[in-house]
Amino acid sequence: MKGALRLFPLFWCSNMKKIIALFVVLLFTVLMTSISGCVVGTGDGALENSIVWIGTPPAESGVIEKKIIQQVIPNTGTEYENITISASQENDKLCLHVSGMSANTMYPDLYDFTYNYDNNEMTRVSYLLEAIPESVRGEAIGIAMNNEQIREVLFTGKSGNSIPSVKRILPETAKKFYEPKTLFSVTWKDSSLSALVDVDTGLVVDVWSGN
Repeated sequence: MKGALRLFPLFWCSNMKKIIALFVVLLFTVLMTSISGCVVGTGDGALENSIVWIGTPPAESGVIEKKIIQQVIPNTGTEYENITISASQENDKLCLHVSGMSANTMYPDLYDFTYNYDNNEMTRVSYLLEAIPESVRGEAIGIAMNNEQIREVLFTGKSGNSIPSVKRILPETAKKFYEPKTLFSVTWKDSSLSALVDVDTGLVVDVWSGN
């Protein structure tokens, strides 16, 4: 009995070392899984799982989803939490209406695509991008309202208190007016007034007015 008691501390210490080692391994596994999950959350695989079709998906839905993910472009620093797709047939093409929602924005990004069955090509036809963080939205409006031409139209007209809309302009469109970089369009619909804003430089690069 005394011999057994003498052996018990050794047995207990040995098992405690194993338990501690196992706990460390489990903790490391949990941490790595969490980190991996964060990384995967920004990848194509996770985004594919967040795609929802309105109506019956076409037979080529898997291919179409991959192509859409390659062509939709969320605002810098954000990602789409989910993407909704609706489709309609037009001759030999499939017309796709895509909506992307981000967690930290009030409005969605909208895209229109056509998918050609013959050559398996996806073409972006148009877009309306309003999934913009409120901080960026406010910054773009502030830059626009500091422009003398904008102030003159707003404060001498009847629409000085109207709330403008802010839309993101992709580089491929922006290069027609300025440079191939992301710009923001700040528009007061009531006064037919719009400013093209470069948030990076704090400049209004162009102004349109219907007055």
